[in-house]
Amino acid sequence: MCKHCHNRHSTFRVEIFSALLLVITLILEHTGILSRVCENCGISLDVAVIVLYLVAIIPVGLPIVKEMVESWFKGSVMNEFTLMVAAAAGAFVIGEYPEGVAVLLFYSFGEKLEDKASDDVKHRIKALLGKLPDEATVKENGKLRKVNPEDLKPGTVLVVKPGERLAIDATLLGNHDVEFDTSAITGESVPRAYKPGEELSSGMIPVDQAIEARTLRAFSDSSMSRIMKMIEDAQSSKSPTENLLRRITKWYTPAVFILALLVFFVPWIFNAVSGEPFEWMKWLRRSLVFLVCSCPCALVVSIPLSYFASLGNASRRGLLFKGSKYVDGMRDVDTVVFDKTGTLTTGKFHIASIAPAKGIDRNQVLAIAAALDAESNHPLAEAIIAQAKADGLKEPEASEVKTVSHGLTGIIGGKESAAGSRTLMQRLNIEVPDSNSDATEICVAFDGKYIGSIYLLDTVKPEAADAVRRLHNLGIKSVEILSGDREKAVERVAKEIGADSFHPSLLPADKKHMISVLVQQGHKVAFVGDGINDAPAIAAANVGVAMGTLGTDIAMQSSDVVIAGDNLEKLPEAITLARKVRRVVIENVSFAIGVKALVMTLGAFGIASLWAAVFADTGVTLLTILWTLLRLRK
Repeated sequence: MCKHCHNRHSTFRVEIFSALLLVITLILEHTGILSRVCENCGISLDVAVIVLYLVAIIPVGLPIVKEMVESWFKGSVMNEFTLMVAAAAGAFVIGEYPEGVAVLLFYSFGEKLEDKASDDVKHRIKALLGKLPDEATVKENGKLRKVNPEDLKPGTVLVVKPGERLAIDATLLGNHDVEFDTSAITGESVPRAYKPGEELSSGMIPVDQAIEARTLRAFSDSSMSRIMKMIEDAQSSKSPTENLLRRITKWYTPAVFILALLVFFVPWIFNAVSGEPFEWMKWLRRSLVFLVCSCPCALVVSIPLSYFASLGNASRRGLLFKGSKYVDGMRDVDTVVFDKTGTLTTGKFHIASIAPAKGIDRNQVLAIAAALDAESNHPLAEAIIAQAKADGLKEPEASEVKTVSHGLTGIIGGKESAAGSRTLMQRLNIEVPDSNSDATEICVAFDGKYIGSIYLLDTVKPEAADAVRRLHNLGIKSVEILSGDREKAVERVAKEIGADSFHPSLLPADKKHMISVLVQQGHKVAFVGDGINDAPAIAAANVGVAMGTLGTDIAMQSSDVVIAGDNLEKLPEAITLARKVRRVVIENVSFAIGVKALVMTLGAFGIASLWAAVFADTGVTLLTILWTLLRLRK
């Protein structure tokens, strides 16, 4: 992409000044005023015309010439700067002064407009994410004081008033639920209620009451800081389409120069051989038309701008792509694989029933499981602990608790205990009776014997079925579920949402292996998980998508796309947006190449003028910029 405008002011003062000089000179020349002035002053009209047009071209021409010379010293001789300067110089040689000024004037204007369009997209992204406050209110010893958010340390108590934006990730304090505006992060306009103890992301706004919150991490590691860093990285990460364009343009400019020279020299050689006089001005004009028209500005501007605008549009919807290449990757997806717990379901479990073994009390089963789960933050463990507290049970003390595949083991009252899946029980040689429940089963063992099972149910997200239907409507060939849960529980979710297939009782390594097999078979796979247990599978997929895990290191590191919040309908939106970007790119490329090919052909036969070439270059560039912004703004 042409960069000379990035080193200049973003206003159009220089271009406006040159344009005014050009218009004034044209008026003076064609009304005869300049001729009369020259007669009275004894100045040659031709000299006066050249001087005035030189004055008009210098403001826009000097920065371009400077960029051309600098690029030459860097080893890049054949580039768009050289093309434009050569075309303008050639126009002056054949006496087409207004066209020579117009070549650099409109080129400069188009480049600066592209620069401004990119800046506007960048500003919209920042506006959508919301500006973090410059100050945060800290509460210490009952007193309030203002501090710089960058100086905040974990564990500091903040006070945030209604309408103020939380400056840093924190945990909500207090005794009641509070509603927050989360639109800066999730793209959702409806406020969301948070309970005391829940994590709040920076950028959230309390809706109707002041809140107190305890900071969790440093400012640089907070959600909003991560998002901004992610967007900056995304801007520098090029898509395959952009990289291909860059390789093509490396050879394109030298080829254009050679062809433009051939347009001039082939007729000259032909005339020299045949002995006919050569009209050098006519063929030089045609060569210049070819040179100006062939500049690839419309392509090198509109294609990157299409991806950049799509990143801004996606951010507004709570979709964060880690680079343009993942927009291309999402477009090509034909298989979508979901994790179940926390992705397709809410991740909030409740105990449906407890089935103690014969002669065992129900509360004993719950107490043993709660004791083993005391230090776990797994959703199943949280549900078991919550039920034990609700029932007023006193949990026995557990020691030597270990997390093993499919469950937990430990020592309670000097006896070996375990809680987990049937697979864990089989490995411990503990016999478990058959069960037909489709709920998630936690088997509990004490002193080497099975004492009962706890059955838990997770709620399927209300939008899951509609999201899967929309994926099928988009042409996704297969929607699958990979889960560590038991078969009946996974089957229940698969039927409810309309998945094509499911695979239960999988470890993280199993999920990764199955994703790798799908990729090796030629499928373009998107794996959607919570970014924690599913990190290996997310990394193995063509496109890894992390849901609702904006603040975690693992989500940012392993995923290619982050969906802020838990709304599954954003996934088909991401695919639709990615495909729209490709359509816009194809539309722009087809239009630009079509117009340029037509004008170059007409120019070679002397039908198209240098003004037509200027339109085919700068005019087409401006139209593709406007078309890109209009098509990708929604």
